[in-house]
Amino acid sequence: NQTYKNLQVVLVNDGSTDENSLNIAKEYTLKDERFILFDKENGGLSSSRNVGIEFFSKEYDFKNITQESKENSLVEFKLDNEDNPYNIYKIYKSSNFFKNKDELLNFKAPDIDYIIFLDSDDYWELNCIEECVPRMDGVEVVWFDWKFYYETNNINFENITYHDRYKFKENIITPLDWINQYKNTGITWFSFAWNGMIDFKHLITYNLHFIKQTIHEDVFFGISLFLSCKFISYLPCKLYNYRIRDNSLCDYSNQNKNTWISPYMKNIYNKFNNIEQTKFYHRISSEALTCIELLSFIENKIANKYQNTVLENLLNDRISALWQILDCNKDPLDILNKIPKKLYIKKVFSLKKVIKNLNKILENKKT
Repeated sequence: NQTYKNLQVVLVNDGSTDENSLNIAKEYTLKDERFILFDKENGGLSSSRNVGIEFFSKEYDFKNITQESKENSLVEFKLDNEDNPYNIYKIYKSSNFFKNKDELLNFKAPDIDYIIFLDSDDYWELNCIEECVPRMDGVEVVWFDWKFYYETNNINFENITYHDRYKFKENIITPLDWINQYKNTGITWFSFAWNGMIDFKHLITYNLHFIKQTIHEDVFFGISLFLSCKFISYLPCKLYNYRIRDNSLCDYSNQNKNTWISPYMKNIYNKFNNIEQTKFYHRISSEALTCIELLSFIENKIANKYQNTVLENLLNDRISALWQILDCNKDPLDILNKIPKKLYIKKVFSLKKVIKNLNKILENKKT
């Protein structure tokens, strides 16, 4: 229902266990030629968004598996690639999209200028895309605001958005403007995924992606994206409605926190055989992988442009979180071996300093 109509829409059914979700997605795909539907194994938000990025990057080859294509029906494809890391079962597209058999046999993703993400619980204001597109001229990102839409009484977190903290006026800002203002926000993290529009060519140039099978996957993506930009259009308009409901990914209440895990976490659970320990390790390993990937991105993709400023202002807390992995009695993802050696050395010297200071205190107590 967007007022801007020149869209291509990727729907991803991320291993939903109820038939109804997939059927609803099929209905939308059938009646709107702009839609394409991927049905895949559960892999979390990261894998779903990465499927969209890879589709528009034309990384997928398709093989038609529909015996007979009929008007007003869904054409079914499977991936014709050797590699299928997200275990995509099938792809669906309206038969009305294809004008002839050649188009069907040679189906590829369309070219796009910009990409924007929408989570299944949430929705845009009707003018969201229309507000963003003209502002993409000369920038890599349009960064807009959001508002909360509650379907729960369990509200136990601060109802404040990034725009409430950053308080820029509508303007074009640089990554350095963003980093410098970050110091004044009073927050210790930053994330970006669905709260803006991104230049797709820029995304591909920097090979930006979401880290697989992690929570807070938008932290690495958002910081990497903003650091790689030349200019960001800051738009203080609430164009996104962020739904909070019981038992959703964005329900921050403590209800049922240890009674269910995502299917993609089963391999971790099999190592711990304890849901609480599995969730703790998943959270800590996600933080660690985010930090490791960010350090690699900064070193390899943005050189020394903002390196010291970023490390000082954005990564201090995350680097310290790395060492919480030591609180786990197992490390099934082998996180410790992925931590850069220079951080190990820094940690060892830090521990030596702590021990030295502790010894001094003890000596003073004796005297």
